[in-house]
Amino acid sequence: MSKVRIITDSNAFLPPDVVKKYGIAVIPHRIKVGGSFFEEDADFSTEELFEKMHEAQSLGISRLPEVQAPNLNAFLDIFHASGEGEQIVCVHTSSSLSPMWATARKAAEMLRGRFTIRVIDSQSISFGLGLLVRMAAEAAEAGAPVNEVARVVNGAIPHLYFASFSESLHYLERSAALGSSQSLLGTMLGIKAMLMMEDGQLMTQEKVQTREEVLDKLTEFVTEFAVVQELGIFEHSYDGHRTELISRLREALPKTSIHKVPYPPSLAVYLGPNTMGVLVYEGTF
Repeated sequence: MSKVRIITDSNAFLPPDVVKKYGIAVIPHRIKVGGSFFEEDADFSTEELFEKMHEAQSLGISRLPEVQAPNLNAFLDIFHASGEGEQIVCVHTSSSLSPMWATARKAAEMLRGRFTIRVIDSQSISFGLGLLVRMAAEAAEAGAPVNEVARVVNGAIPHLYFASFSESLHYLERSAALGSSQSLLGTMLGIKAMLMMEDGQLMTQEKVQTREEVLDKLTEFVTEFAVVQELGIFEHSYDGHRTELISRLREALPKTSIHKVPYPPSLAVYLGPNTMGVLVYEGTF
């Protein structure tokens, strides 16, 4: 029997050599900006997303961009790809932030009885999602059957944590249910809102007014864990502050692997510019 095939989406942080080594299929999100669509791939950066947004705004289009999944046929084609691997595990971006999981489930239902497909909502993003995909790929490479691969992933999900700060509060009206009046007032006061992820949903927490406070709060968030096995840090327009954060955390957690990770467009759609965040994996002990 062929080994389990692993599928994910373009929000996942996965080095190219990992994708190649394990033969992971990565399905690109479609990002809608104004009336145009862009595939989330190596040729479409977050900076380009913001440039396209400014162009749309100059034409009077005020809608925030949208994250979309390809259609069902695209998923069916990928499920059938190479004519092998009737056992498949899909691990996708949190279903609260992306339609990938829902679309993958619909496609999997259409192949019920012919393929064994497990579609998993990672309840995470970016570095966290990439870790889960890598775990799935390693288990599959070791010969684990589809249900065991799914068990490994589901067992790791509760041990992933996310926290970030965003200065672009109007984005949070949609992604984190921030009230419009709070958004307007917070923007006027230069507020930076802390976000955490609970069951895959972004939730606003406390608010601070300076970037130094952002550093302090993120340092405190990470160092409160008894164990941190791996850590990913993303940023936009916070490069110097990320360097300082990494310096602090390497001193506090000398045995932890700390990674600088890109800020994917499919996350920037929800957090906007001027942001920094961390994704913590504490391990499964």
